[in-house]
Amino acid sequence: MSEVVVQISAEEGRDASRLTNAIDAFAKWAVESGASTESNDAPDIMMMTEYSGGEMRRKLVFQDRDHAARFLLFWRIERQRGHGLEQTAFGV
Repeated sequence: MSEVVVQISAEEGRDASRLTNAIDAFAKWAVESGASTESNDAPDIMMMTEYSGGEMRRKLVFQDRDHAARFLLFWRIERQRGHGLEQTAFGV
């Protein structure tokens, strides 16, 4: 089995707590929905921080390609939800 690395751009990774909360929520959802591995454990996800070119980037390492794909969809939805809240807060 090979690892799947997902890079989160500096702009997306600025709010580390939002990303961490999304990872936690995704792991919980995966177990509760039955989308986790055969052992019903939460997906293995490792987050690394990289400083390059004056910007921070996050790398997420998944053990399973399906989990990586599902997390990306989950993260897009969370980001859109967050942007909607920010726009509402600023009256945009």
